[in-house]
Amino acid sequence: MVFWRIRSNRFVRRLILAGAIAGVLSVAGWVGAADGNSMVLEHSHWLVVGAVVFISAIFFGYLQQNRMVRRKTNELRRELFERQMAEKELLASDQRLRQSLSEKEALLKEIHHRVKNNLQIVSSLLYLQEDAMQDPKGVEILRESQNRVKSMALIHEQLYGTDNLAKIDFGRYVYSLTANLFDAYGIDPACLRLKINADDISLGVDMAVPCGLIVNELVSNAIKHAFPNDTGGTIEIMIRMVSTGQMEIVVADDGVGLETPSPSPHSTSLGLRLIDTLTTQLDGKLSVETDNGTRFGILINIPEPNKKDH
Repeated sequence: MVFWRIRSNRFVRRLILAGAIAGVLSVAGWVGAADGNSMVLEHSHWLVVGAVVFISAIFFGYLQQNRMVRRKTNELRRELFERQMAEKELLASDQRLRQSLSEKEALLKEIHHRVKNNLQIVSSLLYLQEDAMQDPKGVEILRESQNRVKSMALIHEQLYGTDNLAKIDFGRYVYSLTANLFDAYGIDPACLRLKINADDISLGVDMAVPCGLIVNELVSNAIKHAFPNDTGGTIEIMIRMVSTGQMEIVVADDGVGLETPSPSPHSTSLGLRLIDTLTTQLDGKLSVETDNGTRFGILINIPEPNKKDH
């Protein structure tokens, strides 16, 4: 085994070759002198020289091989140590980044929580003012403002309670929003039915707030004006993706319908002006149908597909 390991060393190969030649010469001299005893001693020293050279070659080759092995081992150990240090640095850097991200997420959640609390304080102040006001028209205005503030607070509340701080489930948000509106106006669900059909769509805060305000105004208007004298009916809300990058919001009712065919900036209703303004802000298209009730359709462009992957 040692012989096969040291055969790659040039100096050692030459020693072995010299030893082998000396051994062959010694054997040849020994055989040639086998018929005379005087020649045996004369040629025996070649055998000794060959054996010494051969053993020396193996010994020096072993030493050389040991030095090579130690050098390679030290190089491998140094390389392994450097890699281990690099891995430790990467792990430490990854841990620092994760910790920093966790701290920023916690801070962002805290910001949403505080914004929600501040909006709830504003809503409470409006409620106290409403309670102290005697004018029915003023009470209605304060209640509408309170519902608008609540619609914005709901977005921050939902963001605070989820892991995704960039987008919210808009369908889930609409369910919460309409439930609050029905509660605020004291609606009996058995009398005024609500149907919601929402695709699995996520929106960023910059789009969820105006879209939420639009839904808030449309549902509030339907509750207040579509069913006079507490007549029963149905309000239907549909949130869907009509194509890649386009979302449609539909709020329809089977009530008495609008006297004005469509909202405009010059309308006397603040709610209708707000709907028109928000739709323009979102670069959307608003359509109104008044056959068999009222149907509002808002088509909004979304920068990228927001439909969740299943």
